[in-house]
Amino acid sequence: MADGKPERRGSLLGIPPPEPPIPERGPPLTSSIELRYIPLCVDLCHWINDYTGVSMEVNQFWTLLQDGCILCDLMNKIQQQHCVNIEETYQYVGYTLKRDLGDQLFYVRLNVETFIRWAKNFGCDKELLCQVGHLVERKDLERALSCVHAVARRVAELRMPYPKCVKLEVKFNMSYNDIVDLFDEHHSSLNEDQIHVKKCYADLCEQLGLGKMDITKPLKSNSSEWKSRLSDLWIGERPLTNGNIEPIPE
Repeated sequence: MADGKPERRGSLLGIPPPEPPIPERGPPLTSSIELRYIPLCVDLCHWINDYTGVSMEVNQFWTLLQDGCILCDLMNKIQQQHCVNIEETYQYVGYTLKRDLGDQLFYVRLNVETFIRWAKNFGCDKELLCQVGHLVERKDLERALSCVHAVARRVAELRMPYPKCVKLEVKFNMSYNDIVDLFDEHHSSLNEDQIHVKKCYADLCEQLGLGKMDITKPLKSNSSEWKSRLSDLWIGERPLTNGNIEPIPE
């Protein structure tokens, strides 16, 4: 151990293993994307977990998606369910698994490209899809979010399980951005229907583990609360660590 850090285990030749093409941890969610999109990202974590069973540390949402493995798993699970629904033969769409990525960014880019191409063929609005670099190089995560959101909307059109945020969009015939924009308006200027939309959005945020919202205040007033709650928010089974393993009773 050097400088208090564990030494990396090398091969028999003393050569250290390759660094992964995507770091294991990246910036937290609140530092990666605009505040208004935090509830949508949390909701998509739930939705992805429902389809794939993959546990997700919400604060690392983008780092988890960055190598394309989870997205391609989602792609195959959705495609399989769709084929069952329309009584067609399902064909697995190949991609490079996480354990096989090595240190090659090429395979990461190929995974994300595979997902984007599939989304286009699946019937998503191509104007809402992203480019590989938007996610892999984190050049435009809002555009990458638009791509995943577009898949969720397409799944809703095909009457398959879809996220709660999309259910709000369908229920009120409003886009996610239009719903959130209501929080930028002076509360007293809104009509009863608009206030009801805000209440439903606030209820959803509470269900997602983001806490209660004061709908009379701007969305940015929730920044500190959301940042605090996201610091320890997991969707699915949280991996065990030495710190949370209960001792065996004698």
